[in-house]
Amino acid sequence: MEAGELFQHCVAIINSYRPLDVSADSHAEDYIKEKKLTTCSDQDRAFMLEIFGGYIRQRKVVDVVVEAFFNTDGLSYVSSDKNTYTVACYTILFRAEEMGIPKLTDFIISQDWAKMWTFCRFLINKQNLLTWTKDEWRKIYEDDYVNEVLLGPLLDNFESLFSIVQCLRQLQDDDAEPRGHVVKRDPTVPEPFTLTKPKPRKIPTPEVIPKVKPVRKIPPTTYQEPETQKKLAEIREINKQKAQENLMQANQLQFACAATGKVSRDETERSEEIVQSADYANNRSTGVGFKSAPAPTRPNEVPVKLNTATILREERLFKEKESEVINKLEQLQAGAKDSSEFMQWQKDMRQKDYEQELADIERRRLEGLLSHEEAILARKRAAEVNRERANVVKDEAAARMRQYLAMKLKESEETRKLVEQVITGHKNAKQAVKKIQDFKQKLAQKMSMENKELLKKAFEEAEAEMQQKQEIIRQIRVLECLPRPKTKTFDPTEIAGYGLFGEMSLSELRERLNLAKINQDKEEAERRDAILKEKVEKENQIVEAMETINRHRGEQTRAAAIRLEEKRREQMSEKPEKTNPEVLRLQKLLEQKKQERINRQIADQTVPAISAVRLSDLKREKKDVEAGRYESIDKGNEQLVKRQANGLGGSARASRIALGS
Repeated sequence: MEAGELFQHCVAIINSYRPLDVSADSHAEDYIKEKKLTTCSDQDRAFMLEIFGGYIRQRKVVDVVVEAFFNTDGLSYVSSDKNTYTVACYTILFRAEEMGIPKLTDFIISQDWAKMWTFCRFLINKQNLLTWTKDEWRKIYEDDYVNEVLLGPLLDNFESLFSIVQCLRQLQDDDAEPRGHVVKRDPTVPEPFTLTKPKPRKIPTPEVIPKVKPVRKIPPTTYQEPETQKKLAEIREINKQKAQENLMQANQLQFACAATGKVSRDETERSEEIVQSADYANNRSTGVGFKSAPAPTRPNEVPVKLNTATILREERLFKEKESEVINKLEQLQAGAKDSSEFMQWQKDMRQKDYEQELADIERRRLEGLLSHEEAILARKRAAEVNRERANVVKDEAAARMRQYLAMKLKESEETRKLVEQVITGHKNAKQAVKKIQDFKQKLAQKMSMENKELLKKAFEEAEAEMQQKQEIIRQIRVLECLPRPKTKTFDPTEIAGYGLFGEMSLSELRERLNLAKINQDKEEAERRDAILKEKVEKENQIVEAMETINRHRGEQTRAAAIRLEEKRREQMSEKPEKTNPEVLRLQKLLEQKKQERINRQIADQTVPAISAVRLSDLKREKKDVEAGRYESIDKGNEQLVKRQANGLGGSARASRIALGS
């Protein structure tokens, strides 16, 4: 199989690979069986399998180079040729030593010379290889693998690989046309367009404009302000004047203790002068001593507006409470026990749980401090172990470096001998290039003759198809010119005749609509009467519910006042703190760990393991951690106290409501 055909098969295998549908191991074998490459030898078949398998393994390395080529030098090339450059890149990077420079050159020049010259010039470049290419490969593999496996063979055989670039450039220069060469072509002959004449537009029949009923005039009352608004405005103005007079009178006769905010000295003096002048004027006019106005009376109960839903909901709640109380009384009458003993037991158990929770918090705090001390000691032990391991690793690295240098010298000597052998095989390359050129010229002439015959057949088939289409268009136009009857009479009592169930004429439809409208008006009247009746019943129900609510609220207020008085008489007694043995044990263990850490610090003072700045940072970090722990413990205690006090919140709130009312 020739090099160009082999190259195209390798590209086709990569193009047809779908990792989600088939595995990489069986894809190449399936492709060879599908294409039925009977003329393919075992060597060519193994070569295609190795190229595909190697690309799958080294896909990341090859994609780095190809993507960079399309972003820089290959901007003008199409992305469909990506796998062509992929095959060329893989063979140059990983198969150059195995194939040899002559075979590799034949394999590369079997494709388009201009494209391959641009790509090889980009790849076989020391500046690119030693700068960004090396950095990108180091992101994928380790430095030793990149230097020895990827870059080592390229740099050692750089001169022989660069000969491929020179060969491609020479072929491109020989194939280029001489400067000033002009290709003569026949002049372009314009052809007129075959456009069909448009048909004349039909004049549409005018639509009948329906007659609109006359609109009623807008009544003048729409633009007049209603009498109720005027009366309300007058009442509002009178109330405003009365309020201003009451305000002035209250300011003149206010008490000295009624000042609610901070008042300056000048304002107080000015207000005293006004009061004295007003008192003096009243005394002179009346001749009687000044008499203060009575204090304003405030209602004991402030009315609260409730909507219907709130009233019904509250009535239902009170009824449920009544039923619960009745059931409880019946149970007590039947011989049930009272829950006072259980409530006292529950209160004692909650107090014990609270004390246990405080002890657990203290235990967790001590455990945290203890783990902190142990972490400091463990960090010091780990630092000593790491110091010993670092010394061992340094010795091993020095021994490996000496072995690596000896092996590198041996490999450089072997590669130098191999380069001398490869250079001797480049002498007969020009003769092979001339043979390939002659073969390609003959192949091009043969292809041009076949293309001319195919174009001639295509033109004949297109002309016959065009004549057939013109005949069909002529027949359609003749049919369109024939006249069609368009007049049709309309009878409103006639059925359309579409064959539908319940089909009726226009007059019958109108009659049924009138009957439906009469029935609808009748139903609306009945519904309106039912709504009015329901509204009256609902108002009566709301009045009864308000009476029930007021009665229950009065009882609740009296009960809340009694409970508040009982709570005030009780005095909370604090129980003495109890010591927990677990907490005492943790405190002793923490003291031991602190003493051990202090002893280690005294012993390590001679070794400057940690700088002064680092030591201060550690101390500050420790203080921040301890402050955060204490803060979290305080917050937890506050939450516990609030949670325990929530049981008294409902009664206190009820007492405030009772006193305010």
